[in-house]
Amino acid sequence: MRLTDRILLIGSGEPDWAPTDPLDSQVYLVETPDGHVVIDAGAGASVPAMVEAARRDGVDPTRIRHVLLTHGHADHAGGAAAWRRSVPGVRIGAEPTVGGWLAAADEEATSVDRARAAGIYPTTYFLEACEPDIALIPEQPLSIGDLVVEVVATPGHAAGHLAFLVDIDGVRTLFSGDALFPQGRILLQDTWDCDLHAALRSVERLAALGAERLLAGHLGPVLADAEIHLAAAMQRIGRLLLPESLS
Repeated sequence: MRLTDRILLIGSGEPDWAPTDPLDSQVYLVETPDGHVVIDAGAGASVPAMVEAARRDGVDPTRIRHVLLTHGHADHAGGAAAWRRSVPGVRIGAEPTVGGWLAAADEEATSVDRARAAGIYPTTYFLEACEPDIALIPEQPLSIGDLVVEVVATPGHAAGHLAFLVDIDGVRTLFSGDALFPQGRILLQDTWDCDLHAALRSVERLAALGAERLLAGHLGPVLADAEIHLAAAMQRIGRLLLPESLS
């Protein structure tokens, strides 16, 4: 599904938005003249369907050069190995600690074991090992084609969580992963690395970026007036209230 001239939604667990697999996060593709970048990987099983979705929307999948992961939860990162199989030469990027967990298929660190026990993932789902190629370091921008990807530390929902801010044809576009959602919502879970105070500070950090688009890891894309959604979260924080929860 093409969202803008250069941004596609190629995978989703949302029934109304290019659904591929209920386990998938939103998976975005951004075109550049020198090769394309995918934001988050999905859970894994539907990566071939995502590649085909890109093809249907006029994108040559062989030109996908990078898959950048916001965090290590399996709905966002479990598909990294499948992307490597599906697109030869693709480079996977992750925060260094998260990258170590993925390389070791560490289901405890990535909370796959907890999610499977809770019934979020089926008993047949297991994290597949994939060692990232690129260490994504906060405040160290990454140049991809004509884009500069700003890497923003956004812990709270999960350790090692990152968001990506990209100026795409003059529009500041925020890929927020699970750090912040439309309507100013957040997502707190009973996992070892979920931290309320860190999550609130991450929301404040994102709100200061001046994003015009908000493309989150779940729910529909916000293609204009993202500041309204960011302000909704900040208004609640300013009143010493929690932003509304996604769940």
